Amino acid sequence: MKHHGVITLVFDDGYQAVYDEILPLLAFYKVKAVFAIPLEPNNGEIAGEKIAPLQDWIQAAKKYGHEIAAHSVRHVDLTELTHDDLMEELSQPARVLSAKTIVYPGGGHNNHVIAEAKKFYSAGRTVMRGLETLPPKNVMQLHTINFTKNNFSVLRANIHALAALVRNKWLIETYHFVSSQPSTLIHSTLVNDLDAHLDFITSLPVSIKTIQEVL
Repeated sequence: MKHHGVITLVFDDGYQAVYDEILPLLAFYKVKAVFAIPLEPNNGEIAGEKIAPLQDWIQAAKKYGHEIAAHSVRHVDLTELTHDDLMEELSQPARVLSAKTIVYPGGGHNNHVIAEAKKFYSAGRTVMRGLETLPPKNVMQLHTINFTKNNFSVLRANIHALAALVRNKWLIETYHFVSSQPSTLIHSTLVNDLDAHLDFITSLPVSIKTIQEVL
């Protein structure tokens, strides 16, 4: 069956809950995703939730073919850094992870950040909302649909997927904390809902690829 349109699943921050619950789910559906992992999050946590060890993510990526994207060293707003600190936050993930894609923490980017990021990465994902063209017009400012507990439903996610299929567009879906238990975090979704969405999109004649696979 000929595929039309592309979907990419991106999981920001590297939460332990995502490692424990989402990796097996993706393996079940035979889907590869992108995981944006900071090298040294403060106290091994983000928003009070534990981050899985970096080496665990690296090993999982090798085992299942997932893409590991740069997400800075300390999960900071890149637009607020001195030039030297910015270069450290950009260069270390490229070296340690061999990452080719950067996911700007919090979506923070400007012309200076982009210019420096180009020295290390071939693509950058923002939090600017929308579908991408195929091929994308600006690979360092990729658009996304950022799902949170306030805007995610299985129906809404499925509609975005159908739009990518019908319009032959690239839908980059962004998730953060995904767990089987409800969370107070704004950037959270439930595993059962993601499971239902995966069941739907894997039935469509649409390609599901990592960012680097698309590029």
